[in-house]
Amino acid sequence: MIHRINRLRQFGIFADYNGSDIQQFGKFNLIYGWNGTGKSTLSHVFSCLESRSLIPRFSGAQFNITLEGGSSVTEANLAASQLNIHVFNQSFIRDNIDWDKSVKSILLIAKEKIDDLQALEKMKLDLGGKRAAHSTKLNDIKTKTDAQEKFLTGAAKKMKIGLQAIDTSDSYYLNYDRRKLSKFIEGNGEAVANKDSVLSEEKVIELTNAAKPDHLPTVTFLATVIPEDYFKKAAGRIRDLIATTAVNQAIERLTDNPDIRDWVQKGLEVHEHHRSQKCEFCGEPFTTARAEALAAHFSKEFTAFQTRLNDAATWMQSQGAPANELPVATSFYKEFAADATRLEGEYKAVAAKINQQIEGWREALQAKITDPAKTDIQITDVVEGDVTAFNAVLSSVVALVQKHNNKTDNFSAETSKAKKALELHFAAAEIQEFDYAGNEKQCKDLQTSADTDKKAIDELQVKVNDLEALLSNETVGAKEFNDVLHRFIGRSELCLSFNQEKKGYEIIRNGVGEHDGNLSEGEKTAIAFVYFITKLRENGNNIADTIVVVDDPVSSFDSNHLFHAYSFLKTQCIDSKQLFVLTHNFTYFKLVRDWFTTTNKNRAKKNKTPVAFFYRLDAQPGSPRHSLLVDADESLKNYGSEYHYIFKKLYAYKAKTTLDRDEAFLTANLARKLLKSFFTFKFPKGRNDVSALMDAGLAGCSVTTAELKEKIYRFINKYSHSDVIEITEESAENLAGESHSVVNNIFQWIEEVDKKHFDEMVEVAEAA
Repeated sequence: MIHRINRLRQFGIFADYNGSDIQQFGKFNLIYGWNGTGKSTLSHVFSCLESRSLIPRFSGAQFNITLEGGSSVTEANLAASQLNIHVFNQSFIRDNIDWDKSVKSILLIAKEKIDDLQALEKMKLDLGGKRAAHSTKLNDIKTKTDAQEKFLTGAAKKMKIGLQAIDTSDSYYLNYDRRKLSKFIEGNGEAVANKDSVLSEEKVIELTNAAKPDHLPTVTFLATVIPEDYFKKAAGRIRDLIATTAVNQAIERLTDNPDIRDWVQKGLEVHEHHRSQKCEFCGEPFTTARAEALAAHFSKEFTAFQTRLNDAATWMQSQGAPANELPVATSFYKEFAADATRLEGEYKAVAAKINQQIEGWREALQAKITDPAKTDIQITDVVEGDVTAFNAVLSSVVALVQKHNNKTDNFSAETSKAKKALELHFAAAEIQEFDYAGNEKQCKDLQTSADTDKKAIDELQVKVNDLEALLSNETVGAKEFNDVLHRFIGRSELCLSFNQEKKGYEIIRNGVGEHDGNLSEGEKTAIAFVYFITKLRENGNNIADTIVVVDDPVSSFDSNHLFHAYSFLKTQCIDSKQLFVLTHNFTYFKLVRDWFTTTNKNRAKKNKTPVAFFYRLDAQPGSPRHSLLVDADESLKNYGSEYHYIFKKLYAYKAKTTLDRDEAFLTANLARKLLKSFFTFKFPKGRNDVSALMDAGLAGCSVTTAELKEKIYRFINKYSHSDVIEITEESAENLAGESHSVVNNIFQWIEEVDKKHFDEMVEVAEAA
């Protein structure tokens, strides 16, 4: 059963209703409300439960309805609701009956086929379970899909910020959004799932620099490398030279003093050139013996050897790592600048190592020149790894220059490649953290499973339909309907006849002719209400398992049919699981109220709790108007007529010293109904308007004058019964100012006309 309407928001006149303070619904529930208080709107709430979907005009509505057992139905899980509820209201009539053409068929189970109904019920139960499971899967899919969409939106926004920082001129990344990210993931599924697609911070910086729109010129660089075995061959020649010696007759002093030796050798060359017989330095005769001794020391072979040594020393000055002028780091694109700086450092380091080793060769030659006779001088080979490293560094510089120049020559393509790599990095980082692939797989698996379930549901539904068609009989439905209708309206001239072509019933009068569209409002109401009650048993539906909601089935009935409607409702729906009756007709309200009250009293005699409860719809003043469902006050539950209720409501306003504008309008309406009811009873001679009734009521009065009567008439006629009520600020203020005094004048008039009646009514009103 439905226990409570906890919340109604944006549901027509129920703008923001909270029903936590009213009594819980019972088996029988009676709701009274004047027209315009939200009675029909409340019936639409129940209609949503019946159709398991929101009515289009209330598509944005929110509600929470607590059920027996503690579960709730909301707009979110409405489609999965299993409530067996049937609602009679104007929407039901509109959806089922075309007064000019036909009435939809009623499918009742023929008695001879009743045993087959159990199989149908079991099948329906299975179908309900499958639908509930399918609905749960669809909700899971929606939850996961919403999470995925929310992730894509957030991830795309983060990526957009990161990519915009690189190049604001690229419209693709400037307007990056969820759709672009989704399309990228779809086209790069394996790559975004690959852990290697998430780059290091250093690589991200490199690609960020590579993607920047800064176009640089090409770089020119010619590398001079060390030829293969170059230093190995040079080392061999030097070793041969320093291991060689020239034979001479050594003069000890010259041998021990190389400076003297060089000076004397030079002097001999001078003396030979000038053919000097005397020493050009001291002038003494240059003896033959001395000349021969010196010549022996400085022989031709020795002189030639010294020349070789000196030439080798000169050659060594130009040896070492080849000089290469590397491009400066600032001439490269930013992503290459760090490598350029690193290679420059490596180049200088390995060149210095090679030059240091060549310096050792120079020192060895100098030692040989100093002492040509020495043969134990050693040199080491230049380390081959250093030569390899030197050439490798130059090769890397050449490659880096090529990368730079390739980017310059293909700038657009290269920057685009860098952006794509960054897009992949950002997408992979986000997706792998969220486990997008896993979530998407779960969605696909659930969808596949849901599709399989839907296919099974459709197949089972076909079986249910086939079995229902086998068990159901429109002729039985027509007979049941006609029997009840004839008892209801007290005559048998109207009947339903099933039309096979229309798949519905035609309304036939007096058993002849075509569909009768010329029906009175009372006949239409009777047909609609009987049709609804008959359909409650359609397809074997058990009334004891059904929640029934009836919204004003008596709007066009005279008093005789009104009692028929009450009796029909009671006999047909007393066994329903739960019954809600909504009405604006006080006589009908009283009939149902007395039925419900008697039920509670009978239960009280057996010490059982009440099962029937009473409520009232209250449209609160203000703009826009809003309505509330509240517990019925004692006047509604205890009084025998609407007159009692109106008297009490208006008398309550009499006690107030001031009335606001909304209360003033309400008192004008109440005052008109009260005076019309009072004077119609007091003066029953066919007076057909309020003015004539008030004129009759004025006769014999002294306290109530013609002027007061006119004031009262103007008040109730202008503010409650004008076809077009045009209220200015001034007239509204007059209304609020006059209303309190007019209410007092009205009760003063009633008291003057019938004091005994007035005193008893006051006593009843104050006691309620």
